[in-house]
Amino acid sequence: MQELKGKHASFLKKQRVGRLGTISEDGTVHLVPVCYAFDGKAIYIGTDANSKKVKNLKRNPSATLLVDVYYENWNRLKSLMIQGMAKIYEGGEEFAYGRRLLYRKYKQYKKMAPIEEGESVIIKLVPKKVIASNV
Repeated sequence: MQELKGKHASFLKKQRVGRLGTISEDGTVHLVPVCYAFDGKAIYIGTDANSKKVKNLKRNPSATLLVDVYYENWNRLKSLMIQGMAKIYEGGEEFAYGRRLLYRKYKQYKKMAPIEEGESVIIKLVPKKVIASNV
């Protein structure tokens, strides 16, 4: 596990959207935008239990999260790529913990896309490798 500290942790906590990459059954990359929460050690993502990313992670738990910020002045571009292993929680304490983090960060989550046991899962991504640019 690679711990994210200082500027990296601060950048990750401030941003609102990342892109999660998983490996499809045919070996191609499946890349989707996600809302996430970071607790200082791991990244939590809520999603539909039947989503393609969940199916992919059940076959291959390797995942990458890319969080970036674009500026017209390319000297200011910032990105953080986090590679790691994902675990899927369908209920229990880790599910409830991840949901609380997401609800705290995104006030609209509860109303617009509630994370419910049986319908949703929590993906927990534990960083193994971090690659940063200007962060």
